[in-house]
Amino acid sequence: MKRVLNLTVFSALLLLVSMVVSCENEEILLDTSVSKVINSEGKASCPSSHPYEACGRCWADANQAQSGGCGDTGGNTGGGNDNGGNQNNNCPSSHPYSACGQCWADANQAQSGGCNEDGNGNGNDGGDDNGGGNDGGGTPCGDYNYNPNNLACVTVVANGSGCMNSDGLFVSSKGVVSNPCNTKEAVLDIERNLGINIDDQFIAQCGYQGNVPSINPTMTKSDFLIYMKALFINININGKTGDEFAIEFTNLLDTNNDGILTRNEASQAKGSDPRQILNLEPIFTINGGLATDDVLAYVGLYLGDGALDKYAGDLPQLVQDNMANFTRTWQPGVNAASQRYNSNK
Repeated sequence: MKRVLNLTVFSALLLLVSMVVSCENEEILLDTSVSKVINSEGKASCPSSHPYEACGRCWADANQAQSGGCGDTGGNTGGGNDNGGNQNNNCPSSHPYSACGQCWADANQAQSGGCNEDGNGNGNDGGDDNGGGNDGGGTPCGDYNYNPNNLACVTVVANGSGCMNSDGLFVSSKGVVSNPCNTKEAVLDIERNLGINIDDQFIAQCGYQGNVPSINPTMTKSDFLIYMKALFINININGKTGDEFAIEFTNLLDTNNDGILTRNEASQAKGSDPRQILNLEPIFTINGGLATDDVLAYVGLYLGDGALDKYAGDLPQLVQDNMANFTRTWQPGVNAASQRYNSNK
């Protein structure tokens, strides 16, 4: 009887140890996931090291999630796939279907809004009339139809500062439709006219509409300085020249002193100042950090919600005039014929 009792106690202890070890192992596996982080646009997203989202956590991939006890197979990788399936990290729960670079309630709403993608980036170029609000005409712009008169909102984006129309283009709160083709030409103007090199990946995606591309453009410190000096021509505040402001600002952005600037690095530097303006307050006295975003946006060191060509309107008039000397106007709905663009320079 005593031997049976001892055997029973031993078995119970062995079972308890096994349960503890099992729990500890599960905990270790679960600990391989990380929480979302707040990015430079103030959005919560998975970091690049753990881009797979499932079970409310971030993982390296689906296998890690499964081994960590997460059975959710509907995870997302946040690596910049603007058309990536019918679920997208940037889409709200009310409009979870992602297609044509924007968010919809479902596939039917997307189709009725003129979006012919199936939610996996597969478009229909057959020219079918889906009643998407394109009856007012327009001109081709890559995958888009640019119609400056199509102001009907389909999806609100950019924290309510604009919306997407049925052509998939951003419409500002002032009722101006983004022109992604003109945006790309404006960026190329800067590169060509100043003789500098702007990140090719950024140039290819600078006409983004709605969702911000998950890229980290780079630029040499020397090229960025040429750009900033061109923006600050004829600036002199209490004896401090525009060149001096430009040099100081460029040095502040190069946080690791390696001579290379990146979007992430610029965001970190700007974020270190609660005012988001660094040394440029004497120049950007009115709009502050918004103007700082504007000068960074056109070389890929800042990417904001909506569309790139909604930026630059916060710059002082002198800086806008300087910018118009080497790039066509950046505001939506206009082209190289704009009086604000001197095509001879």
